[in-house]
Amino acid sequence: MSWVPAEVVLKTVAEQKRVLAEEQEKIFGFEQYHATERATLTAERAQATHDLGQALLPSLDPRVIASAAETSGLIGLPSEDVPAKVEARRVLLASRIREIEHDTRYANRELLRHPHTGSLTRAIAEAEEMRQPASGVISACENHPRFARLWESGFGTEEFHAPWWRYSYWEDRSAATEVVGLFQGKTTFEEVRKEYQSAKDTLAVFDADLARLRRELAGIDALAREHDAHVDEYRHLDTRALEHTRGRIVDHLLGSDVSLVSQRLQPLSAIRLLFLRASGISAKIGYLDGLEKSSIAEAKKELDAQRMKMDAIEARTRRRWAPMDADKYAKLAIDRRPRYEKRWQRVGKAYETVYRYDRWDRGRYYDDLLWWDVMTRGRYDGSFLPDVVIFHERHPDYVFDPDYRALALSQAETREREDEDAAAAAAIEADDAGPDDLVQADAS
Repeated sequence: MSWVPAEVVLKTVAEQKRVLAEEQEKIFGFEQYHATERATLTAERAQATHDLGQALLPSLDPRVIASAAETSGLIGLPSEDVPAKVEARRVLLASRIREIEHDTRYANRELLRHPHTGSLTRAIAEAEEMRQPASGVISACENHPRFARLWESGFGTEEFHAPWWRYSYWEDRSAATEVVGLFQGKTTFEEVRKEYQSAKDTLAVFDADLARLRRELAGIDALAREHDAHVDEYRHLDTRALEHTRGRIVDHLLGSDVSLVSQRLQPLSAIRLLFLRASGISAKIGYLDGLEKSSIAEAKKELDAQRMKMDAIEARTRRRWAPMDADKYAKLAIDRRPRYEKRWQRVGKAYETVYRYDRWDRGRYYDDLLWWDVMTRGRYDGSFLPDVVIFHERHPDYVFDPDYRALALSQAETREREDEDAAAAAAIEADDAGPDDLVQADAS
């Protein structure tokens, strides 16, 4: 049996730790890359949902709302009478704005709260200035470490009864002398006590007045903020109500089964394509999030395990300073970088395949639409994605056909046969109609 010296083992452990540190940096870089790309996709999704909402609901006209509700399947929307609610809100806002504008506090707000000339502002400044002497007395007393004891024990009054032979008595006398020395013209601690009590009473009066003035100022500021908010809402009420309603419709569509929605929108080809675009981008973001999360979790788990193993080998080797069996050393010295690189290539290829996909029109050829398969052409397993798992559970017989061209041709032939059958049925119905029927039809 051959052995590898401890020095070589420790050197190899250090090299393996360096490789692990490099992998950790790659993980961090991938996280940063995904965050950047996700921000781009989020902006694309916002634009896609805006375009879809605009196409579905151009205005808040009741007939337009009814049509959008029928198209999207949000059948309860017309009964909510959104235009009436908007008008009611408009009346309420106008009333409250007038009420605030007639409030004397709001009308005189500049005279009251101007930073330099406002009456409230000046009153607060004067009160703060007038409380300063009393505040200075209190601070000077309370900053002394023994003042609280002197005050509570009644030092300087008849209530103080500490025996003169105790050490604390002489400490109190010394501290009292120090406190008295802080105030010019004072000769006894009793005088300081009276000055302190007077300062506290004065401070209580000014603080109460300051609290009242600041409440008044805060009330004026709150009133001004409420007025500005209501004016802003009033000016943009129609736009925001329209955007909110569009958002509800779009959220309902994107939260529904994409296959069913695509089939429902089949007669509306333009809106269908807008929906497929918004749905596809939303799915793309979810897929990339799942891909990043699962790949990083897998990489971190392996790196953590390897790091713990290296730490244990290093600690054991340094403690015993013993050589390692050559077979064990061979396993320790394995270069894991090719394995790590292969995993990054696999993840990167799947990530880029999904990220670059933008042929949303192909989704219309699939009755059972799974965007993961459409984006990857069915080449990558998506079992780590919850949406893919749920889709397969709901469609146990699903099989993906990557030949969308054949599907398109099949759909076109089906529509052509349906049109021919409809035309033939109409011709037969016309042949079966008798002369009387034709006369009656002309008369009508």
